[in-house]
Amino acid sequence: MNATADFIAHGLQQAEYALLNVRNLTDMVRAPVTLRRGVAQRARARLKLLEVIVRRLVLLIALSLRLAPVRPRAPGPAAPLPPCVEDVTHTYPALAAPRRLLLAGRSVDPFAEPPFGLFPCTFRAGPVPAAPIFARIIALHRVLAAPEAHAHRLARTLDRLKRKGEPRPSCLPVADAYRLRPELGLVATALPGLVNAGLESWPEMRNDTS
Repeated sequence: MNATADFIAHGLQQAEYALLNVRNLTDMVRAPVTLRRGVAQRARARLKLLEVIVRRLVLLIALSLRLAPVRPRAPGPAAPLPPCVEDVTHTYPALAAPRRLLLAGRSVDPFAEPPFGLFPCTFRAGPVPAAPIFARIIALHRVLAAPEAHAHRLARTLDRLKRKGEPRPSCLPVADAYRLRPELGLVATALPGLVNAGLESWPEMRNDTS
């Protein structure tokens, strides 16, 4: 393994540890219907950072891939969860379809923080529904269980963006990296430089005006 591959493996491992802490924070194993508002706020804040970090780690993998010609095929099943993780979202009727972590978007920085508007927040006092948070946890677990498969799909997306002449994305620093455990904070801090270096080969936009 080269230095970048070692870094990615370390980053994914640290993300798994951090996600386990979020599961423990929310007592997910008991599948509660609601969470205390303070617990939910802390969980959402940690998940927001983890989603950005995992998305960028998968992007690093995608940037290292050489794509073969596309072969039409039927969509495969979702990646299995680790043995210690149970998908409790089926117990919540509001979640008719599994949540998926958005790996690329249409913003100037499509690998920063895409909108997660499936479950809008409210400002009422009292407990909040646990299902949206558990859905985000499960979505992250699925990506961490099969990062290479998700990286291949993201690589295809990047290839389409290049062929369409889209501008080169940029990867911005994570503002709240200091809130993370030191090991994961170092990963989050190093990622923008590595991602932007990997994007340097992105074709320049063609100016068709003359």
